[in-house]
Amino acid sequence: MFAQSKPPSIAIAKRRLFQLNSILRMSTDVRFHVDNKARVISLNRSAKLNALSTDMCHQIVPRLLEYSKSDSNNLIVLRSDEPRAFCSGGDVVQCAKDNLAGQIARSVEFFTAEYNLNYLLATFNKPIVSLVNGIVMGGGVGLSVHGPFRVVCETTRFAMPETNIGFFPDVGTSFWLSRLDGNLGYYLALTGDELHGFDSLIAGFGTHYVPSHRFDALLQRLANIEQFKEDKSPKEFYSMVDQAIEDFVEPIPQDYKFKFSPEELNTIEAAFDPKANPSVESVISALEADGSDFALKIVETLQSKSPISLKVAYELLQRSAKSKIYEAISNELVLANNMMTGVEPNDFNERILKNLINRKSTNPEDKIIKPAFKTLQDIPDEVVDNLLKGSAASTLAKPSSSLKEGEDGTSESDVLANARINQFFGVNYDQYPYNHGLPTQLEIENYVTGNDNSNRQYSVTRDEVLKYFDIKYKDKLGVSFKVQNVLDRKTKSSDYGEQYLQWI
Repeated sequence: MFAQSKPPSIAIAKRRLFQLNSILRMSTDVRFHVDNKARVISLNRSAKLNALSTDMCHQIVPRLLEYSKSDSNNLIVLRSDEPRAFCSGGDVVQCAKDNLAGQIARSVEFFTAEYNLNYLLATFNKPIVSLVNGIVMGGGVGLSVHGPFRVVCETTRFAMPETNIGFFPDVGTSFWLSRLDGNLGYYLALTGDELHGFDSLIAGFGTHYVPSHRFDALLQRLANIEQFKEDKSPKEFYSMVDQAIEDFVEPIPQDYKFKFSPEELNTIEAAFDPKANPSVESVISALEADGSDFALKIVETLQSKSPISLKVAYELLQRSAKSKIYEAISNELVLANNMMTGVEPNDFNERILKNLINRKSTNPEDKIIKPAFKTLQDIPDEVVDNLLKGSAASTLAKPSSSLKEGEDGTSESDVLANARINQFFGVNYDQYPYNHGLPTQLEIENYVTGNDNSNRQYSVTRDEVLKYFDIKYKDKLGVSFKVQNVLDRKTKSSDYGEQYLQWI
């Protein structure tokens, strides 16, 4: 006789049922298909504007790992099946609902899955091209910004609005934002301001601008780029991809003006300088001292945000500016888990409940936010430090009583064991290895000042600077506009002659 097997435990049975339901539900949220030499990942959660779920992250990661090992594909294309959005973010509404229902382990699982996906994308061993249409916020930025090719279009609508929902700029953006020109990233992180269309290209989110009606044709071109050859370096192949995308770009309109004027960019650069103004309070003081309408409007905007979110976001970006990509994303996971588990008071659940979950309520009291701290001055330094310190695992070493078994049978110990960033390819860096966007302000400064390793001892003219970058970037769309914009704001005539430039 065969020994009678023991019936599965209730927890195991619950887990199997949950996994089955997840498979059925998630089968259409992400679509994967082969297009010649390209592997295409299409987001298809239209009802939620492609907001990322735990299931979606768990689908994408193993496919990417599979693609990374295959010799039959050259590159990955990330795109959306929803015209309104590339990806509206992570499903933070579901996280708040889980937290409020005592299912905190599920929120921790989501952020662990999402941030692991972000790190995998940031260190992937093949080109990733994101075709970014419509809304791209929060988690959508994390899906696209770490790849070397971000194709924006006329409908692109970028933002990192986390300080409005009691959270912080996550998904690896603390690394990216802290490296943007002229402290613009600090401004975007704290205010949640939006960038549309060409503005997202000039500001540094997009690397190329292609009208959305050309996306399908571009995909076909990318899918037919010849495979890696032994005599070609990865850098050469990335350049081939870059040039293929450039064949589909649209010129910047003659009457186009960047969202921010030179004076407004100067205000942002001065006020959000973390060296001169290391705290949010000092940023606000600098804006008030500036006194311009633009500066005072920023103050008004900041006063509408979560105080604790502003404090942790600004501190996180300053730390990420000095971190490598792995450490930056790992620190974000620590902070996210600390917020979910309530290590210190924060506004995540409260702001999402009042701003999003209760948005259709007819009862005014359902929308009144009760912040953990009413003002920036009310927040002790140790609260910010406690939220930012520790490791993802140690964060949950002494979980609250509300951290319990999830509906899928996942135990507290399962969550603890997985609350970390996997190493994947073991890659780490302090600057993105491939830059196929526009030249940075620092790169332009180094050329103008002769700190570009050229050993040049003479001043340069505006025409010489423009010619240099046009040649270096192979007449890339937006380069001349960006360089002109920087030179107008950051240079003046030199003592050697009116035509020569001096950096200011």
